[in-house]
Amino acid sequence: MAVRRPNLFRTGPLATSRVEAFSDGVLAVVITLLVLEVKVPENLRSNAEVWAAIRHIAPVLLAWAVSFAFVLTFWVSHHYFFASLKHTDRGLLWLNGLFLLSVTLIPFPTGLVGTYPGFSAPLALLSGAMCLTSLSFLFMRVYVTDHARLMLDHIPRRQLRAALIQSAVAPCLYALAVGLALVWPPGAILIQVGVLLLFVL
Repeated sequence: MAVRRPNLFRTGPLATSRVEAFSDGVLAVVITLLVLEVKVPENLRSNAEVWAAIRHIAPVLLAWAVSFAFVLTFWVSHHYFFASLKHTDRGLLWLNGLFLLSVTLIPFPTGLVGTYPGFSAPLALLSGAMCLTSLSFLFMRVYVTDHARLMLDHIPRRQLRAALIQSAVAPCLYALAVGLALVWPPGAILIQVGVLLLFVL
Protein backbone atom coordinates (compact mmCIF):
# COMPACT_ATOMS: atom_id res chain seq x y z
CA MET A 1 0.00 0.00 0.00
CA ALA A 2 1.46 3.34 -1.03
CA VAL A 3 2.19 5.87 1.67
CA ARG A 4 0.30 9.10 1.16
CA ARG A 5 2.37 12.27 1.44
CA PRO A 6 1.07 14.98 3.80
CA ASN A 7 -0.76 17.78 2.00
CA LEU A 8 1.86 20.24 3.23
CA PHE A 9 4.44 18.56 0.97
CA ARG A 10 2.10 17.43 -1.79
CA THR A 11 3.98 17.19 -5.07
CA GLY A 12 2.66 18.39 -8.40
CA PRO A 13 4.25 20.56 -11.10
CA LEU A 14 4.09 24.32 -10.60
CA ALA A 15 5.95 27.01 -12.55
CA THR A 16 9.00 28.51 -10.85
CA SER A 17 8.50 32.06 -12.17
CA ARG A 18 6.25 33.33 -9.38
CA VAL A 19 8.34 31.93 -6.54
CA GLU A 20 11.48 33.39 -8.12
CA ALA A 21 9.87 36.81 -8.53
CA PHE A 22 8.57 36.79 -4.95
CA SER A 23 11.96 35.68 -3.61
CA ASP A 24 13.77 38.40 -5.56
CA GLY A 25 11.41 40.98 -4.10
CA VAL A 26 11.97 39.81 -0.53
CA LEU A 27 15.74 39.75 -0.95
CA ALA A 28 15.66 43.26 -2.44
CA VAL A 29 13.77 44.50 0.62
CA VAL A 30 16.29 42.80 2.93
CA ILE A 31 19.20 44.53 1.19
CA THR A 32 17.36 47.85 1.44
CA LEU A 33 16.82 47.35 5.17
CA LEU A 34 20.51 46.60 5.60
CA VAL A 35 21.62 49.92 4.15
CA LEU A 36 19.11 51.79 6.33
CA GLU A 37 21.23 50.79 9.32
CA VAL A 38 24.02 53.05 7.99
CA LYS A 39 23.19 56.49 9.42
CA VAL A 40 24.71 59.57 7.77
CA PRO A 41 26.50 61.77 10.37
CA GLU A 42 25.00 65.22 10.81
CA ASN A 43 26.16 68.69 11.90
CA LEU A 44 29.81 68.15 10.95
CA ARG A 45 31.84 71.35 10.56
CA SER A 46 35.20 70.25 9.18
CA ASN A 47 36.98 67.53 7.23
CA ALA A 48 38.52 66.29 10.46
CA GLU A 49 35.06 65.80 11.96
CA VAL A 50 33.91 64.00 8.80
CA TRP A 51 36.80 61.53 8.99
CA ALA A 52 36.26 61.06 12.72
CA ALA A 53 32.58 60.33 12.09
CA ILE A 54 33.45 57.82 9.37
CA ARG A 55 35.84 56.05 11.75
CA HIS A 56 33.04 56.00 14.30
CA ILE A 57 30.59 54.29 11.94
CA ALA A 58 33.22 51.92 10.51
CA PRO A 59 31.81 48.92 12.46
CA VAL A 60 28.37 49.64 11.00
CA LEU A 61 29.86 49.75 7.49
CA LEU A 62 31.74 46.50 8.06
CA ALA A 63 28.63 44.72 9.38
CA TRP A 64 26.65 46.05 6.40
CA ALA A 65 29.30 44.88 3.91
CA VAL A 66 29.46 41.35 5.35
CA SER A 67 25.69 40.99 5.52
CA PHE A 68 25.23 42.47 2.04
CA ALA A 69 27.73 39.97 0.63
CA PHE A 70 25.95 37.18 2.52
CA VAL A 71 22.53 38.06 1.07
CA LEU A 72 24.03 38.59 -2.41
CA THR A 73 25.72 35.17 -2.28
CA PHE A 74 22.44 33.49 -1.43
CA TRP A 75 20.61 35.44 -4.12
CA VAL A 76 23.09 34.12 -6.70
CA SER A 77 22.81 30.57 -5.27
CA HIS A 78 19.02 30.82 -5.22
CA HIS A 79 18.99 31.95 -8.87
CA TYR A 80 21.11 29.03 -10.06
CA PHE A 81 19.24 26.62 -7.82
CA PHE A 82 15.86 27.42 -9.39
CA ALA A 83 17.40 27.44 -12.88
CA SER A 84 18.31 23.78 -12.25
CA LEU A 85 14.71 22.72 -11.51
CA LYS A 86 12.21 21.15 -13.88
CA HIS A 87 9.43 22.83 -11.91
CA THR A 88 8.49 23.50 -8.31
CA ASP A 89 5.79 22.03 -6.06
CA ARG A 90 3.90 22.80 -2.85
CA GLY A 91 6.62 21.43 -0.58
CA LEU A 92 9.31 23.58 -2.14
CA LEU A 93 7.08 26.65 -1.84
CA TRP A 94 6.90 26.15 1.94
CA LEU A 95 10.63 25.45 2.24
CA ASN A 96 11.42 28.52 0.15
CA GLY A 97 9.22 30.50 2.53
CA LEU A 98 11.31 29.18 5.44
CA PHE A 99 14.44 30.30 3.61
CA LEU A 100 13.01 33.80 3.09
CA LEU A 101 11.95 33.96 6.74
CA SER A 102 15.51 33.29 7.86
CA VAL A 103 16.94 35.81 5.38
CA THR A 104 14.67 38.56 6.69
CA LEU A 105 16.21 38.07 10.16
CA ILE A 106 19.61 39.29 8.91
CA PRO A 107 19.08 43.09 9.20
CA PHE A 108 18.29 42.99 12.93
CA PRO A 109 21.51 41.35 14.19
CA THR A 110 23.46 43.30 11.55
CA GLY A 111 22.26 46.53 13.14
CA LEU A 112 23.17 45.23 16.59
CA VAL A 113 26.68 44.27 15.49
CA GLY A 114 27.24 47.73 14.02
CA THR A 115 25.85 49.51 17.06
CA TYR A 116 27.65 47.36 19.64
CA PRO A 117 30.95 46.30 18.01
CA GLY A 118 33.00 43.91 20.06
CA PHE A 119 30.00 42.57 21.97
CA SER A 120 29.61 38.81 21.70
CA ALA A 121 25.80 38.56 21.81
CA PRO A 122 25.07 40.54 18.58
CA LEU A 123 27.77 38.64 16.71
CA ALA A 124 26.39 35.32 17.93
CA LEU A 125 22.90 36.36 16.81
CA LEU A 126 24.18 37.33 13.36
CA SER A 127 26.07 34.04 13.01
CA GLY A 128 22.94 32.21 14.16
CA ALA A 129 20.78 33.97 11.55
CA MET A 130 23.35 33.08 8.88
CA CYS A 131 23.32 29.47 10.11
CA LEU A 132 19.51 29.31 9.87
CA THR A 133 19.56 30.77 6.36
CA SER A 134 22.17 28.33 5.08
CA LEU A 135 20.40 25.45 6.84
CA SER A 136 17.07 26.32 5.22
CA PHE A 137 18.77 26.45 1.83
CA LEU A 138 20.21 23.00 2.53
CA PHE A 139 16.70 21.74 3.36
CA MET A 140 15.50 22.95 -0.05
CA ARG A 141 18.36 21.20 -1.83
CA VAL A 142 17.77 17.93 0.04
CA TYR A 143 14.05 18.12 -0.73
CA VAL A 144 14.43 18.65 -4.49
CA THR A 145 17.23 16.08 -4.76
CA ASP A 146 16.07 13.16 -2.61
CA HIS A 147 12.35 13.67 -1.94
CA ALA A 148 10.53 15.38 -4.81
CA ARG A 149 13.13 14.74 -7.53
CA LEU A 150 12.68 18.18 -9.06
CA MET A 151 16.17 18.66 -10.50
CA LEU A 152 16.64 18.58 -14.26
CA ASP A 153 17.10 15.03 -15.51
CA HIS A 154 20.36 15.71 -17.37
CA ILE A 155 22.22 16.80 -14.19
CA PRO A 156 24.52 13.92 -13.10
CA ARG A 157 23.78 12.35 -9.74
CA ARG A 158 27.40 12.87 -8.75
CA GLN A 159 27.03 16.62 -9.32
CA LEU A 160 23.86 16.70 -7.20
CA ARG A 161 25.64 14.96 -4.33
CA ALA A 162 28.57 17.36 -4.56
CA ALA A 163 26.14 20.30 -4.37
CA LEU A 164 24.52 18.78 -1.27
CA ILE A 165 27.88 18.42 0.45
CA GLN A 166 28.84 22.00 -0.42
CA SER A 167 25.52 23.29 0.93
CA ALA A 168 26.05 21.35 4.17
CA VAL A 169 29.41 23.02 4.83
CA ALA A 170 28.01 26.53 5.45
CA PRO A 171 25.59 25.76 8.32
CA CYS A 172 28.31 23.75 10.08
CA LEU A 173 30.77 26.63 9.85
CA TYR A 174 28.19 29.22 10.90
CA ALA A 175 27.25 27.06 13.89
CA LEU A 176 30.93 27.07 14.83
CA ALA A 177 30.90 30.86 14.44
CA VAL A 178 28.05 31.09 16.97
CA GLY A 179 30.20 29.34 19.57
CA LEU A 180 33.31 31.33 18.68
CA ALA A 181 31.39 34.61 18.97
CA LEU A 182 30.90 33.91 22.67
CA VAL A 183 34.57 33.20 23.42
CA TRP A 184 36.58 34.85 20.60
CA PRO A 185 34.53 37.31 18.48
CA PRO A 186 37.25 37.87 15.82
CA GLY A 187 37.10 34.15 15.04
CA ALA A 188 33.38 34.42 14.26
CA ILE A 189 34.04 37.32 11.91
CA LEU A 190 36.78 35.35 10.15
CA ILE A 191 34.40 32.43 9.62
CA GLN A 192 31.66 34.71 8.26
CA VAL A 193 34.06 36.23 5.75
CA GLY A 194 35.74 32.90 5.03
CA VAL A 195 32.47 31.14 4.14
CA LEU A 196 31.63 33.93 1.69
CA LEU A 197 35.05 33.66 0.05
CA LEU A 198 34.68 29.90 -0.11
CA PHE A 199 31.42 30.12 -2.02
CA VAL A 200 32.60 32.92 -4.31
CA LEU A 201 35.80 31.08 -5.21
